[in-house]
Amino acid sequence: MISDISPLLIPIMALLTPIVGIIAWTVIKVTRLNLLHETIRHLSASGQTIPPELLAEVVGRK
Repeated sequence: MISDISPLLIPIMALLTPIVGIIAWTVIKVTRLNLLHETIRHLSASGQTIPPELLAEVVGRK
């Protein structure tokens, strides 16, 4: 049974591997940006100054 589907399984896995990588990279990027925005929002709400490096990180990634 496994020998019947193995010719199809290898190309499918070869195509899915980069797709999963792209999705994982996108999820990590979006999560990181959300955390940066949340940090800036929290600093702003508490009246603290926002470091220019933090703002540059958010602006430079868009």
